[in-house]
Amino acid sequence: MTALATEYLSQLGGRVEAIEAAADTILAQVGIRFDDDPQTLELWHAQGARVVDTTVFLDGAQLREIIRATSPTQFTLVARDKTQDCIVGRDHPPIFAPVYGPPDVLLRDGQRTPGSRQLYRELVAMADACDAMRNTGHMLCVLNDVPEHDRPAEMAQAHLDVSTKPFMGTMMSPSAALDVIDLTRAATSRELQSDNAACHLLHLVNSTPPLTYGANPLKCLRAVAEKGEGCLVTSFMMLGATGPASVAGALAQGYAECLAGLALAQLWRPGTPVVMGLYATQFSMRSMLPWFGDPLSQTVQFHAVKLARHLGVPVRGDGGLTSSCVDDAQAGSEGSRATSAAIVAGCDFILHSAGWLESGRCVSITKFEREAAALSAELASFRQPSINT
Repeated sequence: MTALATEYLSQLGGRVEAIEAAADTILAQVGIRFDDDPQTLELWHAQGARVVDTTVFLDGAQLREIIRATSPTQFTLVARDKTQDCIVGRDHPPIFAPVYGPPDVLLRDGQRTPGSRQLYRELVAMADACDAMRNTGHMLCVLNDVPEHDRPAEMAQAHLDVSTKPFMGTMMSPSAALDVIDLTRAATSRELQSDNAACHLLHLVNSTPPLTYGANPLKCLRAVAEKGEGCLVTSFMMLGATGPASVAGALAQGYAECLAGLALAQLWRPGTPVVMGLYATQFSMRSMLPWFGDPLSQTVQFHAVKLARHLGVPVRGDGGLTSSCVDDAQAGSEGSRATSAAIVAGCDFILHSAGWLESGRCVSITKFEREAAALSAELASFRQPSINT
C-alpha cells in the first residue's frame, strides 16, 4: 500500500498546479468572507486587497508568498516533560491525537452517557498511556457537568494533572484561549528558544465552508498567533453541501480557505507555527447527514498532503473516522482505512486517531482502547525518539 501511495503522490504534480490555479480564481473572483471582525478587514486592506463589505478578494500568489516567507516548515511542540517534546513536520514521525469534540461517551458496557469531568480525565489518562499518541488533544468529550465558561480551564487542568505530553488549546473565545495559554506556560516553566520554531499548544482554527471565516475563529486566530502559539488551520467540507460535489472543486475551495487563514497567522505574527488541514467527506442527500469512512475522503487526504508540501507547511491528517453507531466491523474497517491513508499519505499531525464513533457525536471507550493499542503495537516504527537525546 505504501508503494502504491508513493506512486500516486508522485503523479499529483500537475494536478496540484491546476488546483492552485482554480483556488486563485476563487480568491480573486469570489473572495472570502470575514464576518464581524473589522481588524481582519483592516489588515487585508493594508495589504492591498479589495474589500467589499465583509468579502475580501485576494491574490493567491501573494498569500503563498506570505506563508512561505515566514511559516516554519517544522516546529517543536513543547511538553512539561522534555522527553515528551515532539517535532511536527516533514521527515519526522506523525503525531497522533485522540478524538476531538464528541458530546457523549459510549461506555464499555454499551451504555451511552453525556461526557463529564471524570470521564474526560479518564480519556486523557488513556491517551497519555498510549505510547504512539504523542499529543493528548482537546475536548475528548464535552464536560456536560461543568458550566460552559469554566470548561476550557477545566480541560486544560485535566491535561496538566494527568499527563506530561503536549495537548491542544481551546477555541471557545479569545480570552479563554489566552487563559489556557498562560496556564500551560506557567505549568511548563520552560523558556522557548528564540532561534527555534516552537510552541506549547496547537489550536484548531476552522473556516466555515463555503468560503467564510466566522468572528470567533478570526479573533482566536489573532490572539493565539500574537502569543506565538500554534494554529491548525482547517477547511472541513461536506461534498455537495458545504463544498462542491466533486473532489477537484472541493480541493480548490478548501485550499483557498486554508491559504487565507494560514496567511493571516503570518501577518499577525511572522513565524507563527501553522499546520494546514484540508478534509472533505461525502454528504448523503437521503439522510442529510455527512457520511464518514468513504474512500473518497482519502483521495482528498492525499491531494491535501501534496498541496501542503508544495506550500511548505506541515499537514493535518484525520484518522479513525466512521459513521458507524457501534464499535463493529464497519467502525473497524472505516477507521483503520482512514488512519492508514493519513499515515501513508505522509500527514504530520493526525487528529481523531482514537475513539471517534457515530460521525463524531460519540467517543467509544472500547474503540479508543482498541485503536490506541493498535497504534502502539503496529506503528512502533513511527515512535519519535526524544529530541533532547
